[in-house]
Amino acid sequence: MRKRSLLPDLFRFVAVVFCIYGIVVLCVIGPGYFFNWFYLAAGIFLFALAFLLERLRGISKKIYVIALIPILLLAFSFLLVEFQIVSFSMRGCDPDARYVIVLGSQIRSDGPSNDYKARLDSAYEYLMEYPDAKLITTGGKGENEPISEGEGGAVYLKEKGIAETRILVEDESVNTYENLANAGKIMKEDGGDIERDGIVIVSADYHLFRASLLARELGYKNVSFKGGHGLAVLLPHYYTREFFALIKEAIS
Repeated sequence: MRKRSLLPDLFRFVAVVFCIYGIVVLCVIGPGYFFNWFYLAAGIFLFALAFLLERLRGISKKIYVIALIPILLLAFSFLLVEFQIVSFSMRGCDPDARYVIVLGSQIRSDGPSNDYKARLDSAYEYLMEYPDAKLITTGGKGENEPISEGEGGAVYLKEKGIAETRILVEDESVNTYENLANAGKIMKEDGGDIERDGIVIVSADYHLFRASLLARELGYKNVSFKGGHGLAVLLPHYYTREFFALIKEAIS
């Protein structure tokens, strides 16, 4: 009697978890973006993969092992990258920076999205602790946004009590690279320097590692990072999305 392999059973278990979580993601943030379907699609794929592996093992153990190699390599690569992303998000930021840059996120008709609000609240904590720091909010206006992300972030923090004289607004960028590049130009106009001055970049926890790579590419030197915590139930979704964003960044 052929010994049963545990891997297909493991894949089926993970597939069930993925499908349930995928439904949760769709219920919380809706089906509007392609990646919102990832976990549900991945769960269905894993069910099919478990079935295929059992058939291959029944045909030939050698073929079964060969088929497993790329799957295990992909899983190892994913875990390695996710470890980098998660561990980087746990670092603390430096004290008493001259500038705080908040990377933009979605603005809705009723204000910042939950993700953006978490970033802005994290920046607010820092600004309250270090009253000499200046703030740069970043982000242009998307098709479905009533105002630019930079302007919306500035309005939100003014309403929380941050003085307008401390706020600089960048409102033309469309991605993280442009957020940081344009913020650097604003700092220069304000008399600052991305190589000399202490800078804290604030974004969502999952986004900090990629932001650090882009900041280094742009020449930021004395820089640290501070995370914002959005809805806990969506963190696996966002951390997984960040893996693919890093891959896309690497090959583009």
